[in-house]
Amino acid sequence: MKMERRIAGVIYILITFALVTEMSINVQAKDNNKRRPKDKTGGFQKNICDVSDRDSKVHCYCENTREPRNATKAECWVFNGGIPRDDLIWQSFASQPTLQTLSFNVRVDGALGYVPTKALHFLKNLSSINIRYGNIADVTSFAFANLTNLTDITLSQNQIENLQQYSFAHLPNITLINLEDNMILEISTEVFFDLPKLHKLVFTKNNISSIRDGAFLHTFNLLELDLNKNNIIHLRRRTFDGLANLRKLDLRRNRIYNLTEYTFAELWNLQELLLGKNDLKYISERAFDGLSQLRKLSLDDNKLVTLPAHLFEGVRGLSSLDLRSNELHALTFDNIKPILDNLKPQNSNLLLEENNFVCDCRLKWMHLLRNDTKSQNTRQSLESVTCKMDPPIVSSAYNKMSDVIENKIKFNQEILHAGITIETLNDKMNITEKKTIPEELNKEQSNGIPVTKKVTKRFVLKIPPENLPCLRDAETTTEAPTFIVDPVIPIQNEMKTYRFQETNTAYRLSFNLSVVLWCCLAFFFT
Repeated sequence: MKMERRIAGVIYILITFALVTEMSINVQAKDNNKRRPKDKTGGFQKNICDVSDRDSKVHCYCENTREPRNATKAECWVFNGGIPRDDLIWQSFASQPTLQTLSFNVRVDGALGYVPTKALHFLKNLSSINIRYGNIADVTSFAFANLTNLTDITLSQNQIENLQQYSFAHLPNITLINLEDNMILEISTEVFFDLPKLHKLVFTKNNISSIRDGAFLHTFNLLELDLNKNNIIHLRRRTFDGLANLRKLDLRRNRIYNLTEYTFAELWNLQELLLGKNDLKYISERAFDGLSQLRKLSLDDNKLVTLPAHLFEGVRGLSSLDLRSNELHALTFDNIKPILDNLKPQNSNLLLEENNFVCDCRLKWMHLLRNDTKSQNTRQSLESVTCKMDPPIVSSAYNKMSDVIENKIKFNQEILHAGITIETLNDKMNITEKKTIPEELNKEQSNGIPVTKKVTKRFVLKIPPENLPCLRDAETTTEAPTFIVDPVIPIQNEMKTYRFQETNTAYRLSFNLSVVLWCCLAFFFT
């Protein structure tokens, strides 16, 4: 009886073990079925947030969760190159369809040469995409197709050269496209299409030299366009067509050398125009016409010698003007009058340092503005403005100014006046000038060292307004003369008149003598 019980117990144990083993195998089989890779045409290969294979081409780290279908933010690193556009790794992104923020950091040169549209296809909730350090030579058409929730795209430092037609198209909620630090050469038409909410477009640090007319026709709600650090030379009247709502335009650090009339005529709502650090030499008097809302204008670090008299007539709302580091010989009251009242409030700005101003009465208005303005920046700038006592020599007729003649004539006349010497005139004009001893001058010349005239600079506001030499016709100081003459040499027209008169007198005398002689001969022979 005992043996039978023992045998029954052993059998019971064996049966129980068998049942447990079978259950374990079934559970494992079910789990394996869940994790079994699917074929290329259906579903995902693995959870993109849970890649443990070191040889994987892409590794993604999800911040909030690694569970399938729950992650909202992922940062992916691309380590291995040569990934085909239809590689299975891109289908793995179907495991996280709720992703809202996605970034790719390419760690190997040449590892990613395209926008991974195949991966983005599964991410209907995506609102932000950022790709850096790739070698995406071309952004192809419809690279971000059907991403209706996308609000910002950043493709910086990807060596992009070309933007194909419809590269950014049918994105109803996009507000920002950042293409900074690439190699883009041209902005063509219809690159940006059907982007009703696009507010900011960044092209900083590219090689753009050409913008096709109508390139921005489909970005009519754009508020900010950044073209800083490019190779733009020419701006045409239709370059900015379609940007009627633009508020800020940054064109600094390009190669623009002139602004023709109505260049910005389509930018009716523009408030900030940045043109610093270009090669600007010429500005049409009507270049800024149409910019009735403009508040800030920067023209610093250019090559401007003079400004048209009525340049600011069309921008009477201007309250911030930067003209530092140019070659301006004058900035007259006529120039500044249309915006003078705007430069008096506390938040206004007028910056004028580092120019070639001539010390004459055209700068008197600076004294008045310094006393009237409440802007600390404007006051400090005016106090730093310097001018030269000697008028500049300008070869171009465009930049010739009548005050050069008048200044020099007045200066010479005062010196030639009885009782006036160079020293007393310097005292009158608040000038300190180093005297040159004749022996030292002869020594320098004998040693072969060229002697150049020293230019004297003074702070404008340290010269009393009444001591600034003035033109005979101060109100016409903004107009360029037809020619410049040396006051010591007779005017060419006067020379011609004088010579004509001399010739005429001699001719009349000769003619009269001839008539008298002829009459005498006629009388003699008769």
